Amino acid sequence: MATRIVNDVRSHYRAWDEGKGTTSERFLELLADDATFRSIGGGAKVMEFTRSHKAKDNVRAYFAELARDWQMLFYNVSTLLVQDDTIAVVCECAWKHKHTGKTVHTPKLDVIRIKDGKIVDFYEFFDNHQAFSACSTEGVCSAPADPTPFNGTGPSRLETGITVATRANVKTLKHLYAQWAETKGASAQSIMEILAPNVVWGSLSAGAYPLAFLRTGRSRDEVGDYFRGLAESFSMNYYDAREYVAAGPYVLMLGEVSFTNKITGKSFVSPKADLWRFAGGKVVEFYEYFDTAAVMATTND
Repeated sequence: MATRIVNDVRSHYRAWDEGKGTTSERFLELLADDATFRSIGGGAKVMEFTRSHKAKDNVRAYFAELARDWQMLFYNVSTLLVQDDTIAVVCECAWKHKHTGKTVHTPKLDVIRIKDGKIVDFYEFFDNHQAFSACSTEGVCSAPADPTPFNGTGPSRLETGITVATRANVKTLKHLYAQWAETKGASAQSIMEILAPNVVWGSLSAGAYPLAFLRTGRSRDEVGDYFRGLAESFSMNYYDAREYVAAGPYVLMLGEVSFTNKITGKSFVSPKADLWRFAGGKVVEFYEYFDTAAVMATTND
């Protein structure tokens, strides 16, 4: 991938944060005329601007409606992973809803596809359950009114190289995902074996009630609690790992999953992104992104 578009994307995110959401035209300049812009929000009634947009002029409506309803507090990028035609932007952001006054603070993942030096597809993951809740006066939000970044501030890291270790990590994960899907989630022990003792294991739902098992784990024992809670609460319908984006110590899996809540009998289908960071052949950090609103909807009778 050309260095110029990577630098332009990186520069856009800095400007987006510094301008507190007022630099959308700068982003639009990076889009191909027929670019697609999609969101985990899926055009839900309370956030209709998250509907899919096709063509640059239509994407402009996303930003206009976003600015109408939300005020940015910060947008902090930690890492950009670059492989072939893909840029994965690992970040977090905080926004205040202009009508309810409620604040949302969420990890975020933007997956950007490049062709001929232009963005042709964009997809964003964020905690849409939390965001939807902030749109309602009755919704419950856990973020403080004046949040600070989870991971501090500073320049973003750029990861572009694929090493022998990177390829080995991808190979390991491909095997584990195939086993995970084939056993319908009964192969957690195989995953546990590649974790470092002090692994950090995070989820976009962050343990929101009633899914306490999704809280952040900071040891192999706590990750074991995650897998036990998952097995007790949900049965897997399918787990389709479709693509791997790798650079340096990172591997990002992109796919689609479906589970059924064992208590309510309700099922969900969701895009899924799992970000793994390795050191010395062991996983030291993991974070999963998915449709939190769809998952939480299965917990309601």
